Amino acid sequence: MIDEECCGNCDSHNSYHYPTKIFCSTRYDKNEDPIVDTLWRCDDYNKVSQSCYCVREALKVKDGTE
Repeated sequence: MIDEECCGNCDSHNSYHYPTKIFCSTRYDKNEDPIVDTLWRCDDYNKVSQSCYCVREALKVKDGTE
């Protein structure tokens, strides 16, 4: 999942409630709720060149290992 398409690997994401929530600047520009789950994915996904550490940490929280 670390390299999969999710908001935490999108170039529009910014840390919000690390590591489980992010602030999406694209959704903000569209007047949509900009606070989304790090592991969620929308239709405006734009992959970054490198996976984000927040995805790894969000997976740990989801799996209960953190």
